[in-house]
Amino acid sequence: MLLTRRALCVVTVLHCCAGFVPGPARLLRHSVCWSATESVDEAPVFGGLQHAGVLCSNTEASLAFYTEVLGFQDETELRPNLPFKGAFVRAGGQQIHLMELENPDPVDGRPEHGGRDRHLAFTIRSLAPLEAALKRHGRTYTRSKSGRAAIFTRDPDGNAFEFLEADV
Repeated sequence: MLLTRRALCVVTVLHCCAGFVPGPARLLRHSVCWSATESVDEAPVFGGLQHAGVLCSNTEASLAFYTEVLGFQDETELRPNLPFKGAFVRAGGQQIHLMELENPDPVDGRPEHGGRDRHLAFTIRSLAPLEAALKRHGRTYTRSKSGRAAIFTRDPDGNAFEFLEADV
């Protein structure tokens, strides 16, 4: 069966997005496809980072860290039925997919300061509430070495995060 680019796109969206967003909003929220007039020679147009996948060894402990310490919103109800444990959390417009899978990377020998390691960075209106929450929960953190208004911390599995103070 020969499909046009538009038909192939609709089939792909229906297949890939089923279960991510309930109801008819599924196609409106997740459909990204070529129009019939777009040229394949044009540069791709990106909308931003939709989500980041983060490996964890214990979904419940990680979910507690992201929601209770960092204050992210639990969106696990949007997670499709996958063959491994996990959860979805949201911070502003970005979503993090927590995936309880074997970590292929070494966790020992990582630098204490997350700015010298791969990390995800989020903007935050004020660092004060975050700093208070990290202290209250006994979590370690470092300030930016450059003097910027930023805090680096790690989740229970050692994944590094940067929080930059900005107008949000």
